[in-house]
Amino acid sequence: MTSLLKVEGLHKYFPIRRGVLRRQVGEIRAVDGVDLELETGETLSLVGESGCGKSTTGRLLVRLLEPTAGKIIFEGTDLASLSQRELRARRQAIQIMFQDPYASLSPRMTVHDIVAEPLRVQGRYAEQGTDRVRELLELVGLRPEHSRRYAHEFSGGQRQRIGLARALALNPRLLVLDEPVSALDVSVQAQVINQLRDVSRTGSR
Repeated sequence: MTSLLKVEGLHKYFPIRRGVLRRQVGEIRAVDGVDLELETGETLSLVGESGCGKSTTGRLLVRLLEPTAGKIIFEGTDLASLSQRELRARRQAIQIMFQDPYASLSPRMTVHDIVAEPLRVQGRYAEQGTDRVRELLELVGLRPEHSRRYAHEFSGGQRQRIGLARALALNPRLLVLDEPVSALDVSVQAQVINQLRDVSRTGSR
């Protein structure tokens, strides 16, 4: 049986450059040989101190960063070997929810446009559109009328719910969460974690 996700020997090195010619004089080993495996329906947590490479690993999994070496095998296909065009089709099945609820949502877009953005990118807005956005907002505990407002009008916890709704828009089979509650108060953390648990149990419809 093929795993949902299997990562083998994942590395990400960032060059250190100095001088007028910006010559490489060293490198930062942000991710240095990560192996992991995840089955459908499982939850896997990466735990470590700040700066140890957790966020970098998450971005590598969805190819927001290019790996220096290694394989990212999602449903039998190595994402690290795909072209950007080939990767675009795969991105419908794997989404990321970012760490900072204040920096990850555009202040110039309404909540409706934020949540609908993945549908538009993948050419699916015309067939689902407004109804899908309303469904997603209700799924994460927000009201449909919130769709007309802007992200800066909401609390940190509510922004994380908006980010979760956006991440679920395409019914992904893998959801990468980059410390989704680290910037929130303890009581709000519990609310968001409970929301994630509910979504995990019921699916994203």
